[in-house]
Amino acid sequence: MRKNLLCLAFAFILFLCQIVIWTAFFKPSAEESIEILNEGWEVIYNDTVYENIKLSALRRLIGHGTHKGDTLLLAKDLDALEGMDSPTIFFETRFSAWRLRFGGQEISNRYYDYLDKNRYIGCENHFITLPSSTGKVRLEIELKVNEDGAYSYYEAPVLGDYRNVIKYLAYRDFFVFMASAFLIIFGLMFFAITLGFRSTLPEIKMQTFSSLLFVTLGIWFLTQFRLLSLFVNTHGHETELEYISLYLAVPIMYMVIGSMQDYLHYKPFIVFASTSTVVALAPILIHALNLDHMNEYLGIYQFNALVLACFMISMLIRDIKTGKITNSQAIQLAGMIVLTISFVINVFFYYLEVVGVYEQILLSKVAVPIGALCMVFAALINYYIYISDSYARKKENASLAHLAYADGLTGLPNRSKFEQYLTDLDKSDKNYCILSIDLNGLKSVNDRSGHLIGDRYLLEFSKALRKSAPEDSFIARIGGDEFVMILTGNSLNKAEDVATKLSRELELYNAADKRIKRSAALGYAYRHEAAGADYHDVYLLADQRMYANKSAMKIRARHNA
Repeated sequence: MRKNLLCLAFAFILFLCQIVIWTAFFKPSAEESIEILNEGWEVIYNDTVYENIKLSALRRLIGHGTHKGDTLLLAKDLDALEGMDSPTIFFETRFSAWRLRFGGQEISNRYYDYLDKNRYIGCENHFITLPSSTGKVRLEIELKVNEDGAYSYYEAPVLGDYRNVIKYLAYRDFFVFMASAFLIIFGLMFFAITLGFRSTLPEIKMQTFSSLLFVTLGIWFLTQFRLLSLFVNTHGHETELEYISLYLAVPIMYMVIGSMQDYLHYKPFIVFASTSTVVALAPILIHALNLDHMNEYLGIYQFNALVLACFMISMLIRDIKTGKITNSQAIQLAGMIVLTISFVINVFFYYLEVVGVYEQILLSKVAVPIGALCMVFAALINYYIYISDSYARKKENASLAHLAYADGLTGLPNRSKFEQYLTDLDKSDKNYCILSIDLNGLKSVNDRSGHLIGDRYLLEFSKALRKSAPEDSFIARIGGDEFVMILTGNSLNKAEDVATKLSRELELYNAADKRIKRSAALGYAYRHEAAGADYHDVYLLADQRMYANKSAMKIRARHNA
């Protein structure tokens, strides 16, 4: 097991290394330069003018975040754009209608018609192609804010050739993209695998809910970093998908915890999980009914997540005290704790940004993807240990069942299995044939040559019996030298064939080893010959015919002597 766990760890580290290598590959070279337009802006915030400032310092100058109805005009003089094949500016808007002018000419605008109707405007990334210019040209970006707290910080636009801008963004967000894609693909595959094992391993619900959590987190990362719209036309709903996936993460985590320790029948857990689900679904429903916007309930979600963390810690402490936590569950919980800590880091820096103390750093933004990958690794280890233990238990149970119903020497079913098999047959209306088979001369072999040779005789006979039996027949050893075979279905009328093949197989053994004269007496009877009776009567009739056959064989032997 240790070797396999090391392989999992190596694969996980290799995946992270690949991300680092590919990130380095996408790093723009000096020839593929882009310009991050952070400095030299003139900003008009409502009626207040700020000259020659950095966008990263604007929040501190204003002193507070933006409010609904605020207007910002960001203006900057750009140098000539002659050297670019396709000059492109990339910028982000948050809950705002926007307009872009270049050289006094309006190039693009969006969402102004949404303002009067109070329609929802999300957060988006924009790529706008600019016309070439031979001298300095004034760039203006106008923002009409439609939500309170839309801008706690201001992301600097990026200018460059279209290819270079795309490559820069790929470099900047490659880790998040790879982590998101991995979570979604792995989550879907893991979900399919767990569904496949659900019928044979009913305790696998925890892994099923974990896979749903991975998919949900993957979607959240893509939408939070505005990456999904690069590949799929979200029709302006990317931010709504971001908040829906974020809000659903907490209820799904409750289900992971609940199925881990079977809290699904524990009343306090049901109360917490049900309340959390209502809290998560209510903003989504309110948004869908256009009564309010779901991003307004982010604080409630964060409180909901805090309650989850406290509940998880309290349950964890209780289960550790009572000794209910298994090794595999401890690993899964460790992954969930890392994910929870990453959420805390993310929320901490988010509120530092909201109050204007400190801008979110890259580590805080990728903390949750890193935490999610750690949880995936923990889930893989948990899954491996769980499956290994489950199959070990099944193998052990199967072994015990085999010992209970199998003959220790030959491995054939024993008398108990024979009786159970025929009892089940008697419950149906199927016809069957019982062959009573008695091994000749076993006692004399034991007395003359010893029990080791006698055991060898029994093993050779059981092999010959298996070779002579039709595929769908049932064979058992029910006594020292007593064997039975039951024929049904297409093999029902093959008793004589069995007797012929068995005699031929025994002769082959006799020719190879003349120390033992191997032979067997055989008699058979059909169910319909003992109409209205049970299998005991059918077996008794077959046994009588076997003894008649044994007597005939003895007479022939004396006559030949």
